This record gives sequence, C-alpha cells and structure tokens, in this order.
Amino acid sequence: MPRSLSSCYENIVDHLDKIAQAYGRQGPAQKQARALRTRLKNLRIEDIFQAGLHEFIQGFITENSRLGNAIHQQYLA
Repeated sequence: MPRSLSSCYENIVDHLDKIAQAYGRQGPAQKQARALRTRLKNLRIEDIFQAGLHEFIQGFITENSRLGNAIHQQYLA
C-alpha cells in the first residue's frame, strides 16, 4: 500500500510542477506534496501495522485534505 500511494503522489508532484510552470509560481502545495511523497517512499508496511492501519489511513486522509486545501488556496482562491 505505501508504494501505491507513493506512486500516486509521484504523479501529483509531477502535475503540480507542470501547473506551477504554467502559472509561473510554486508554493506550499508543491512543498507539501513532495514531503508526503518522500514520507510514503520511506514507509514500510510493517511500520504502518505497528502504528495501526486505522491511524495511518486517518492521518493520510487528513494530510491529503490539507494538500487539497493548499492547492485550492494556491491556484483557485
């Protein structure tokens, strides 16, 4: 699961970089996406189970929502 999420975040970072080039600016959204991608790349499934799958998923949903809000503020507000 961490690798699948990491792969998705690889795409998110790539698309955000393309949007940033089109708009001529980068900001917190790129930084957050890169940080989440790095965290997911370094995460092992054993770490997730040790901390708790439910807690991991809750945290991931929260972070994903924060990223969505950062993207909205950066490009749509």
